[in-house]
Amino acid sequence: MLKKAISLFVLAALLTPFGGAALAISFDFTPTGYVWMNGARYKTNLERNNFNSDLGRIESKIGVNVLTLWAQATIEPYFAYYGVSSTDRHSYYNNSISGIGIQIMPLLGISSVDWLQDLKIFYETLSVHWTTKDDEDVNDNPELYYKEDCRSGVEIWHTWNEPGPYVVENRHMLWGELWAHASYRTTNFGYDKLNNYIAYFQPKVGIYLFKFFDNLSIEPYFKADVIESGKTYSYLNNMDYGVGVRIRPFVSGKLFGFDLQPLKKLKFFVESLAASYLKDNPPEGNDFVNHDVRFGIDFDYGR
Repeated sequence: MLKKAISLFVLAALLTPFGGAALAISFDFTPTGYVWMNGARYKTNLERNNFNSDLGRIESKIGVNVLTLWAQATIEPYFAYYGVSSTDRHSYYNNSISGIGIQIMPLLGISSVDWLQDLKIFYETLSVHWTTKDDEDVNDNPELYYKEDCRSGVEIWHTWNEPGPYVVENRHMLWGELWAHASYRTTNFGYDKLNNYIAYFQPKVGIYLFKFFDNLSIEPYFKADVIESGKTYSYLNNMDYGVGVRIRPFVSGKLFGFDLQPLKKLKFFVESLAASYLKDNPPEGNDFVNHDVRFGIDFDYGR
């Protein structure tokens, strides 16, 4: 199946409309990769009113840009890792997922719309290791849960004015972030095969409000997190939306003459969010939530 996916991706790249440009392929083997980490305290996590747990996530991809087509599009095989850990006992908050994939950035340097240049088409095959010892469902009946998943889809991560000026023509400058992801998944590591799509849409728009000592940045923002699926489960079809504020202590990338560029995107945040369900509601009672409060830390490098 992976061989078929690779063949389809290469064919799609070759057929991408490059304005009639002649075929040009180069091999450069440039290393690529990023890491994203987030750790926070969640009041409900849109799951239950007494969630009140710490939740940490890490995502990393390390690959090689092996092909460049027409000096515009890239083809990159990669190793992927997705980890989550929580003080909550459930397995879906305590696991380690890893595998291999391949991605194409077909519009890199072509599209006149800058955020479309960050479009990625990908295919990956993954396996899971459950790290919890307290989830009775997983530990007592491990054969009921799928341990492998194949995913194919599209993804965009894009930032605007990052980092931007604080004041332009006596007005504070806006900034924005967008993560959008849609993929078809065979199992999603559940107890029944998903064989359906899951889509995420997470915009964030804020303002560079204050900067102290040329380093400490205060940035209030509005955000929304939307997840939607072909299934009707409430946990795969919901949204939260609200306001937050984040503090970036090393926005300039320097402190007392020391180079701290890797810490430029370190952020401390607090958010207050409302919540809605898009399809089925969870059972009435403790599982039905309409808000969440979160505070924590976020960091990414190379993303």
